[in-house]
Amino acid sequence: MLTYHTAIIGAGASGLFCAGSFSRSKIILDHNPRPGVKVKISGGGKCNFTNRNVTACDYDSQNKHFCKSALAAFGPQHFVGLLQHAHIPYEERTHGQLFAKSAQDIVDFLVQRAKAAHTDIALNTQVLDVTPGTDGFLIRTSTGTIRAEQVVLACGGLSYPALGASSLGPQLARKLNLNLIAQRPALCGLSWPKQLRPLCKLLAGNSTLAQVKTGKHSFTEQLLFTHEGISGPAVLPVSLFYKEGESVTVNFLPGTSVRELFSVHKNTTRKMSAVLPLPGKMAGVLLGVLDKPLANATKSELESAIRQLEQFTFIPAGTAGYTRAEVTAGGIDTRQINPSTFEVKTIPGLFVIGELLDVTGRLGGYNLQWAWSSGWCAAQALAKKI
Repeated sequence: MLTYHTAIIGAGASGLFCAGSFSRSKIILDHNPRPGVKVKISGGGKCNFTNRNVTACDYDSQNKHFCKSALAAFGPQHFVGLLQHAHIPYEERTHGQLFAKSAQDIVDFLVQRAKAAHTDIALNTQVLDVTPGTDGFLIRTSTGTIRAEQVVLACGGLSYPALGASSLGPQLARKLNLNLIAQRPALCGLSWPKQLRPLCKLLAGNSTLAQVKTGKHSFTEQLLFTHEGISGPAVLPVSLFYKEGESVTVNFLPGTSVRELFSVHKNTTRKMSAVLPLPGKMAGVLLGVLDKPLANATKSELESAIRQLEQFTFIPAGTAGYTRAEVTAGGIDTRQINPSTFEVKTIPGLFVIGELLDVTGRLGGYNLQWAWSSGWCAAQALAKKI
């Protein structure tokens, strides 16, 4: 039976980075044929690997303060320093987002760094069970049983099932009696209720700058109409923070007063949609029967039109689902985890990192930074294990 200091389950961002951050005998186990498959396709193949402006406020969790320690211990500047030392080119885009020139560069860096730190990588290997004992853990796999003194769960979430995402993480959590916060797709589009679907068909493929709000959270970016609802950079972060049954409000003209525009053109025979700075037929479709010559519109009709454009409110029918979600929100309850070491409080030697935890960042490099921060902190603790 093969014996290792540590077995890491999952060859994604957090698992690979954790493995490369301490030099003990270890093995990474993953059912995929290649490591880092989600990293490779992230950021449209460019990999938005972090954000210069990361703070704890950029993450959603039922334990809001949990991520602070790890982000302070290993922040964006630390990962950037590693890339600079490895001579890996990158660029900064809007809002502090940092992208590699190629996502494959990041995958190669993670794999080479892990192997240099005494890591075996076993691919095409399905983990079937993890059993803690008095002298470590037994990991039963599709290719045999492995013994490890420590185990790291870095199984990721449920998003991108086509790339090999599975329910292994939640299954192991339940088997090990760890509490799970309900998981859900996040950083994805929102579906409109049936009565609004006709608008989707008319506007699908059109986009515009918009402000999208839910609760206390508001994002102003491009909004894209889909055949089922709305998506795009303004909507994806809203999907992380909205709670089922709550409303979402869209301002299709942020920074513009529709009331003032209507007032300026109040005596014109042009329709309302003609004076609005929205692309193509968007204004006319959104206004529908309200779209009439401004000179003929009643005060009530004008007020309704203003609300329709600046405070378009709906309750989502749901999200676009795991097949289109960039991440999985929810996961293992962090109140069971030491925030400095990522070791499970009730099971010595068991660690949980990355997306499997109930810590989810918004769009813009925050989730990969969480993978680096949580993986690094666990690695420092593992290095001290005899």
